[in-house]
Amino acid sequence: DSIEQQIISLLVSYLAPRWEADPQTRTEVTGATNLTSDLTLDSFQVMEFLMEIEDALDLAIDMNSLSDVHTVSDLAALVALRLKA
Repeated sequence: DSIEQQIISLLVSYLAPRWEADPQTRTEVTGATNLTSDLTLDSFQVMEFLMEIEDALDLAIDMNSLSDVHTVSDLAALVALRLKA
């Protein structure tokens, strides 16, 4: 899925500085990767990353729709819905 791949690519770029500072935190990012538990992103970091997605893909994500987003695949599905709207 190209949207999922775009999100993974953006996420890897977003996490690169953290991974360079602490290589022990580096992990493979897949569709099943949980944004908070696997990547240990806090709520501020999730919001910051969402803004990057919005900018990169030129769309707006309603914060209320994030309650069901836990994995990269969940996020890709939400982005796909927004792109169709």
